[in-house]
Amino acid sequence: MILVIDCGNTNTVFALYSLNNNIEQKGCWRINNDSKRTADIYYPWLLQMLNLSNFKVKDIKGICIASVVPETLFNIKHLINKYFKILPLIVGEGNLDLGLKVNIDNPKEAGADRLVNSYAAEKLNLSPAIIIDFGTATTFDVVGEDGSYNGGIIAPGVNLSLEALYMAAASLPRVSLKMLSEKNSIIGKNTINAMESGIFWGYVSMIEGLIVKIKSIETYSNFKVIATGGLSHLFKKSLNCIDLVRDDLTLIGLVYLYLKNKNF
Repeated sequence: MILVIDCGNTNTVFALYSLNNNIEQKGCWRINNDSKRTADIYYPWLLQMLNLSNFKVKDIKGICIASVVPETLFNIKHLINKYFKILPLIVGEGNLDLGLKVNIDNPKEAGADRLVNSYAAEKLNLSPAIIIDFGTATTFDVVGEDGSYNGGIIAPGVNLSLEALYMAAASLPRVSLKMLSEKNSIIGKNTINAMESGIFWGYVSMIEGLIVKIKSIETYSNFKVIATGGLSHLFKKSLNCIDLVRDDLTLIGLVYLYLKNKNF
């Protein structure tokens, strides 16, 4: 078994994979990020998640990590060193070879998750592709046929926009994101409905518009559009531009990177 860990800005996802006959996910657990959560707090939570799925710490033979939050990565590394006694493979550190081209001005600026997604797209025969990741930020990444990372777009995430709207406007309430259908009127008849419509259909329009802009460049006109991230399914039915939803793209990319670097 190997444990892969995706440390995002809002949540950290732990997933356990079997590598016997094929790659199979055996468990997946999400916890919100907290810079004050130490290794000694992570461990009993993760131990309970493993026990509920009938696995033990000793079943884990390897670990691969991608992180965009240095504070979280520090605590996770401490967790692994103290309780697992395994040297983890970490995207961006010297013990892991990505094996892909990063065609941007400063390759060190590329987020670990975005690079892992690029690698996953190539390994899953989905490249060339445009990957939309619905996370704290909504990102659009252009992946070449060889899996190369060729830059992209970063926009505020939908929940971030909801929170900003509530915090900046004194008369507006806090609302939750929900999926709307074509049957719902786009014109809200009250404040909450108007906010729900503005956020949901505003993001649908932004995503569709940016995909049109990207595909207007001849090089990218035939690229597949892949959606991933926690909110990807919420928008799938309203976005005709999406060809495939693969919400485990980063996790499966970490599995393939582990296999590559361990020479399986």
